[in-house]
Amino acid sequence: MVESDWQARAKQRKRRIYIIIGIMFGLGLLSGFLVGFFEDEQAGLMAANSIPPQLAILSAVVFVTAITFGTWRLMQVTDELERKINTSATVMAGNVLLEGYPTWFFLWKGGLVGEPDALWLFCAGITASCLTYAWQKLR
Repeated sequence: MVESDWQARAKQRKRRIYIIIGIMFGLGLLSGFLVGFFEDEQAGLMAANSIPPQLAILSAVVFVTAITFGTWRLMQVTDELERKINTSATVMAGNVLLEGYPTWFFLWKGGLVGEPDALWLFCAGITASCLTYAWQKLR
């Protein structure tokens, strides 16, 4: 069976998407490995000043660059439906953060809950993004 031109282009696009995601994953993996390798073992897992400042700066720069460039490249190679799904997932994550922090803050100010924690808010945003993405893809 001979592969048509559109099928070949679809395979090339899928390959480019996997390469971009793979590079982003690899950069995150490398950053996580370095942080784990250089982290002060006496400090707690969530302690400040537990990694060298240079590594913190490098990790932050690599993260922002990878997310910014990777997202930009993915938006260039994905189709309209995938862009819509990714946009919906991003908006939902943003809504969770936009609503979550003030709500938690007000409840904390009233003495009902503990002080807002950025890690839990970040995890809630990521979870909302993943669930929205899965819902949009599977329905």
